Amino acid sequence: MIKEDVRLKSKKDEWKMIFAIVIIGLLIYLIYNNQQNDHSKFFKGETIALLTINEGSRENQTLRYFFYTDKKILGKIGSRSRNNNLYKEINKFYKVEYNLNKPEENKIFLEEELKPDSLTLIKAGFAKTKYYEYDDVTGKYLEKWKWK
Repeated sequence: MIKEDVRLKSKKDEWKMIFAIVIIGLLIYLIYNNQQNDHSKFFKGETIALLTINEGSRENQTLRYFFYTDKKILGKIGSRSRNNNLYKEINKFYKVEYNLNKPEENKIFLEEELKPDSLTLIKAGFAKTKYYEYDDVTGKYLEKWKWK
């Protein structure tokens, strides 16, 4: 009867096991690293934007909105095509997403108007300012407030 060397077989199995563990560890590291990179690429900050001007023809509308990031005001001018009232969205708040590294890269979502409370607007960087509007009927200036 021929006896195999049990020690050689167990050493070969040990090397195969070590090699498999190293390969599995490397794969886990690569997958985790790719997920972290993808997450940082697509992670966006969210805040509230105020749409100030919506002008142009129905085919080529230009809109202007602004929002605050890190106590800095950022404005955006964009164009879009929509078949709705030109002035329906002026002086209303909408959600905006922006790149955390480059806030200039942003996107406004006009599908749903936001109705934030005053605390939310203050946290987003807006301030309420007083202005006066002349009333022709009474001949007086009326005090009004708006978010800026």
